Amino acid sequence: MWKAFAIFYVLSLAFGLVIGATLLLGLWDEMAYGIKILGSVSLVMALATAIGLVAYAFNLHVPPFGLWRPYSWFLGILLGALSVISVVRFAAQYEGGDDLVTLLWLSLSLLVNYFSWLGVWRYGRRMKATA
Repeated sequence: MWKAFAIFYVLSLAFGLVIGATLLLGLWDEMAYGIKILGSVSLVMALATAIGLVAYAFNLHVPPFGLWRPYSWFLGILLGALSVISVVRFAAQYEGGDDLVTLLWLSLSLLVNYFSWLGVWRYGRRMKATA
């Protein structure tokens, strides 16, 4: 399961990078400085998460070994906050109607957040045990 999820995550990241580069490079000059910084930090974190997931799924040892445990805590805080924001936004938009598609996207988002954190956290535990 972890190998399939890691491949899914990496392919989604690559697809997102291609689409993001295509759409956002044309608007780069018009974007606020804070948005540029936030986007750059998100990109670095997504790449590190993809590396951690692939390393955990395929039993690789990726240095620096001491990075992964604190990174998993930071990633857990960030993804937890993003998950809470997603749930609050869904609850604010809920009108009692048929929001099945929105609920499915919310569920998928929460599952991807949880399993990406769990893979990096397990990898951090494995690296701490081998160090």
